[in-house]
Amino acid sequence: MDERIVNWLNNSDFKFDTDESEDEVDDSDIDPDYFPNQQPNEEQNTWNCDNDGIENDADENVQLIADEFEDDVNVNTPSNEITWGPVTGNINTITYNPLNLDVGINPDIIDCMKNCAPIDFYALFFDENVLDFLVSETNRYAHQIINSRRLSKCSRLKKWTPIDRTEMRNFLGLIVWMGLVNMPNLRDYWRTDFLYKTRVPEVMSRNRFELILGMFHCGNNEMIEYGRLNKVQHLVDMLVANFNKCYIPEDKVCIDESVVPFIGRLVFRQYLKNKKHRYGIKIFKLYLKDFYTLRYNIYAGKEVIRETDVSYKIVLKLMEPYLNFGRTLYTDNWYSSVKLAEKLNQENTHLVGTLRANRKNNPENVVKKKFKKGEVIASQSNNNVVILKWRDKRDILLITTKHSDQIIEIQKRDTIIKKPLVVEDYNTGKSYIDRSDQMSSYSSPLKKTIKWYKKMAFDILLSTATVNALSLFKSVTKNKSITITTFKEEIINQLLYKPNVPQPISPGLKHLLVTTQKKRMCKPCYAQKSENLGRLEAQNKTRKVFTHCEGCKQQMCRDCFIKKHKNVL
Repeated sequence: MDERIVNWLNNSDFKFDTDESEDEVDDSDIDPDYFPNQQPNEEQNTWNCDNDGIENDADENVQLIADEFEDDVNVNTPSNEITWGPVTGNINTITYNPLNLDVGINPDIIDCMKNCAPIDFYALFFDENVLDFLVSETNRYAHQIINSRRLSKCSRLKKWTPIDRTEMRNFLGLIVWMGLVNMPNLRDYWRTDFLYKTRVPEVMSRNRFELILGMFHCGNNEMIEYGRLNKVQHLVDMLVANFNKCYIPEDKVCIDESVVPFIGRLVFRQYLKNKKHRYGIKIFKLYLKDFYTLRYNIYAGKEVIRETDVSYKIVLKLMEPYLNFGRTLYTDNWYSSVKLAEKLNQENTHLVGTLRANRKNNPENVVKKKFKKGEVIASQSNNNVVILKWRDKRDILLITTKHSDQIIEIQKRDTIIKKPLVVEDYNTGKSYIDRSDQMSSYSSPLKKTIKWYKKMAFDILLSTATVNALSLFKSVTKNKSITITTFKEEIINQLLYKPNVPQPISPGLKHLLVTTQKKRMCKPCYAQKSENLGRLEAQNKTRKVFTHCEGCKQQMCRDCFIKKHKNVL
């Protein structure tokens, strides 16, 4: 067999070019027709021997096409590149609110809720739809558990009865109250000795509370719609929709992340060494002034967000409904980049934030510059992005599409401090985050539990929604002196209300229908028409009355008063 192969190779016309060097091997994938000056090989000469005129014309045409192609490349390439130079002051002129639309707190809330109680502001978020959803999903989950398990003879689940609206409100009121009153153990709230005795058992027994806590659910396990976040995302969407109904963001918005502490096993649990709680679930939020949270996005890990540039996608997702309005977004160095600034510029939105020195496309002359305290250096790109470095106690690197390198003087006690205008504006914008986190940290309702979705539900429902309600309450009623603790106490008073049981914390309100001098819209009628017909239609069709409920502190017609307080009268 070997001799036959050798003879076949010897008789073959195939020749090995053993003398050809590696340098002479042409491995280019470029069409040789685009190089007319290249010497044709023997096969090309044979093929073109009768077409000399055509060949010369083709060479000329190809040369012209190649020249035009090179000109096009030379023209287009610089527009895609980022070049840096001195700050010229020609910053982007983006008009804020060009159509002069309504921004800030919903005008209907300002008109109808000037005399309302804290529970009414909290009910803007924790409305009947959210309450009915929690009741139905909790009952559904309890039914699934009872039918899927073989219960022991003494199982507490055999005593389960469907939960209703009143009991769900009592349960959530107890959770908030337990954040105000800390005890060593959950069961200590029902102890009867002198040191621990409370009136909690009059609202709900310990066994019933623990049973509801075990069955509490806010997602349908039989219908997977949201992937990893299926157990909580629907509740988050409902509350975020209510957040957006009550407040339209003004010119300044801010993005940052927070952490809900959780040390259990979870595939998207995060470790953040700079946070107070190092292990937990990361949440991206969009903040407004007066510590109001507008958007709430749970980070479910890289399997859900497959792109490598997570921070870039998160910003665009949170800001999507609020672009092309002339707003200014404030971010920290985890989000900021030249790429993000240019993208927001295209969407008529400013970016102001701190910047990491190792970000792509940063100007080296600014990043690597070393100088003394008080000195400033800045550079502006061809796309009107300014990167500024200022030396205070340490180097501060910022990116902005709104400011130049202007220096301002600030009076601080007896001294005058000089600093860039962008630094002062950034400190103002980022203060929204500090106030919101500060309010949320007081008397947190979060308790130790092995269920991560319960912590997320309690965080947005009992913490974030409460802080937002306080923000609206202070702005609408002009009551600036109320604290977050007092505000929670007022809400707990109403959530723990139970008609047939002596109240552990008396509401202390007398619901009387009195006559006022001003004629205003009936709030319950307006709320119902607004939901069915829309806000503008409700303003035209809701009747105005002179009657006012002293207990609810809101304008109310006689029919709505009787319907709402039939258990109180």
